[in-house]
Amino acid sequence: MKAEVINAVIDDFSPPLERESFSFQSGVVGDSGIEVSRFYAALNPLQLHGIISRLSPEEGVYVAYFGELTEDERLLISMGIKGRKNIVIKCVGEAWRYHSWGVASGIAKDIELVDSKPVKPLGYEASFKVVTFVPPEHLAHVREAAFGAGAGRYGQYSKCSFSAAGKGTFLGSKESQPKYGQAGRFEEIQEERLEVVSPYDRVMRVVQAMRKAHPYEEPVIEVYRLHGGKMFGEGRIGNLAQDVDVNFISQRISAILKSRPVYMSGKPSGKTVMIWDGDPVEGLKECALRNVSIYVGRDSNGMSKIIGNLFSGVIIEFPSYCFNMAGARELVYTLRKRSKQEDWGLRTFLPSKGQGEKELIDERS
Repeated sequence: MKAEVINAVIDDFSPPLERESFSFQSGVVGDSGIEVSRFYAALNPLQLHGIISRLSPEEGVYVAYFGELTEDERLLISMGIKGRKNIVIKCVGEAWRYHSWGVASGIAKDIELVDSKPVKPLGYEASFKVVTFVPPEHLAHVREAAFGAGAGRYGQYSKCSFSAAGKGTFLGSKESQPKYGQAGRFEEIQEERLEVVSPYDRVMRVVQAMRKAHPYEEPVIEVYRLHGGKMFGEGRIGNLAQDVDVNFISQRISAILKSRPVYMSGKPSGKTVMIWDGDPVEGLKECALRNVSIYVGRDSNGMSKIIGNLFSGVIIEFPSYCFNMAGARELVYTLRKRSKQEDWGLRTFLPSKGQGEKELIDERS
């Protein structure tokens, strides 16, 4: 498969923010026109070097780099892979963290925070209306396929759609194989216009599911962007519905991040929880200003101990790599599903927990 297809998947996973004040590294190093059969995620330069040093000249390789890259660092990487025509490297950037599929939002859902919202709002996630035209007897089948792919949700309601009757026309070529009527003859048939709404990260799945379920040889499927949507932004804050043991919360989060906390102290004095997967110093500042009961964030290398006496709640910190690893895992699993659905034959690899180049890959296909 072409590397440019993976480029599109990553752009969906980590869409650029529509604000000039935020600039995310989304450049690609290498030729996106090459065929690739392996996909790696890397968390640091040593892991990236480990992948490059093990390149096989026979296979095309795509690497998603979960970390910030300056222009000078990207230039050095370009120089480092000069002459290698079978590798593409793309920096995923940070935008994925701010959306509903980011790790902070995932943790908030798992510990069942009520009225969870971004700590620092940045905008609204795009949503789309997907429209197709289908014979009445096939309406239910195509509609259920769209629902199964994630369309039709409005808050606490699911399986929402709209349909309206009308007439469609077509004239198939002699090589066409129409489900209704005959090739080479102008046809007019009864159809239902089916409309469903899909979130940003589900659009491609919804379109593919509707296309697969549709009876037509060439179904018309239209996608329109809508205004509004879920708010996205830095971190998550919300309230617990009831008092929950802090150790239980820590265990739930440990299961998501697949790591134990590196620091935990304090006693809860309320139900407000803040989850921050960005810069730990900035997170602790926001935590202190908002006076939350439980703060979950990245390892601050001792900064949390300094403010511990000033903070009346619980501070729980996890290794920093766990948060990027969670994003890498989500992207790899997304690609695996697409690869199986569309028969890409793509082999996918996760970085290991180790930070060195020898502790490099973990394939769980």
